Amino acid sequence: MNISSLLKSHREDIILSLGIEGLKEKLNEDIETFHFRWESETRFIISLKFSFGSSLTFDTHYHNTKSDIIAKGNLTELSSSKTKISLETKSRYWLIFLLFLPILMLIIDLWLQIGIFIPAYFIFPILFLILTNAMRNEDKRLIRNFKTYLHQN
Repeated sequence: MNISSLLKSHREDIILSLGIEGLKEKLNEDIETFHFRWESETRFIISLKFSFGSSLTFDTHYHNTKSDIIAKGNLTELSSSKTKISLETKSRYWLIFLLFLPILMLIIDLWLQIGIFIPAYFIFPILFLILTNAMRNEDKRLIRNFKTYLHQN
């Protein structure tokens, strides 16, 4: 498992055989599986309406989103009947701070000789892996929901 692949943003391009105006009409409909907001004429943000944990735990109050699981999209007109959608999810490099806590615990333990229980050092790296994996899965779920919505008639 490559840790950096869990942390960096995920990019995906979708090419639809639908004009940009038809796509805009489709995206302006009421959507049940994700939250959608326009940022400009060709840029938008999608977010999960609910995500396990991040809706409350990492409630960062991003403008026009419902959860911390976000993808930014950009529309590019390839022809009058083809549109390219470029999606990019958020990066999660801030989660690396979870790995600094065991190092800080070790320094404090060596300095003050508290006697921290050895398995306690492994809690944060395990939590880091679980959290990054869960967030990556939710990013994939958001993109899958978006693709499913686009391919519906």
